Order: sequence, then C-alpha cells, then structure tokens
Amino acid sequence: MRLSPDQQLDARSRQAEMDQAERVRRAEAARLAAEQQRLEQQAREERLRNAAPGDLVQCVLDDAEGYFAGDWRTVTPTGFTLVRGYSEAITLSEQDRSSRQVQVHASFDGTQVELCRPHRNDCTRLAATQNQLQRGVSRPIQLDRVLRGHMYCDVPRNIEYRLRPRY
Repeated sequence: MRLSPDQQLDARSRQAEMDQAERVRRAEAARLAAEQQRLEQQAREERLRNAAPGDLVQCVLDDAEGYFAGDWRTVTPTGFTLVRGYSEAITLSEQDRSSRQVQVHASFDGTQVELCRPHRNDCTRLAATQNQLQRGVSRPIQLDRVLRGHMYCDVPRNIEYRLRPRY
C-alpha cells in the first residue's frame, strides 16, 4: 500500500522530530559525560594538591616492550603519578612508531601498584611497603599480550605536606 503525499509528508515530519529528539538526547549525554570527567579530574587534582604522606606514588616503565601488531616491540619509556584510590589510563607507545599504542589501567592502594588490561580481570602488581617505596622499588612485570619489562616506583620526595592539626 502506498502512502498519499500528505501521509508521506506527515511521516517525514514525524521522523525529523524523532531524529531531532535523538540528537538532543545524545548531546545531553555527551555534556553529562564531559561534566563527569571534568569533576573526576578536578577531584584528582585536589587530591594531588592535598596529598598526605603515602597518597602518591611515581612510576616509570623502562626497558619495557608492548605487544603491537602481533609482536613484542620496544615501548617509549613512560612515567606516571598515581593517587591512592584513583585509576588512571596509561597509554604506551611503540618507540619507533608512536602511532602504535596499547593502553593499561593503573591504580595504587597504598602498598600495591596495579597495571591491568582494559575491560579484563588480568593484572600485574608491584607490591611494596611504604618504607620500600621511599627507597624506590624495581620489579619485572608481565601482562600477557600487552606489556612486559621493568617498572620502578617510589614516593615523591619534593612534596611539601601541609601540617595537619593533631587532636
């Protein structure tokens, strides 16, 4: 059955309205996601500014290889700072071809630095006491088909911690 010209016009108008409503919904979802990301970044920066002893760890992936295009290749040395209780996405680039990248999620709980494959329960960990981290700790790491090499972590020494009142 064919629609009359008036019915066709009405159907096109309704489709245009639905398309516009979907565009508005997507724009609002994108705005909310951006706002959430901004708030999370703001909270992380606040935590960095007000870090207490033991809340931060700095790590370097050096002498490491990433799994790129089905082969192990040298990764550009990468350093990062982790705040206790926050997860960070760390992008690792192939040393000779920076367009090839792999990503890991890193987190710190006060005694463990954990690197995980995105969207999987596959992680490698560097565990150390606060005293060990103050001196610096280096460990071999292996994350199947993502990353292998050495990771060095320590606590930053040049942070001036605010004096907190004792009760």
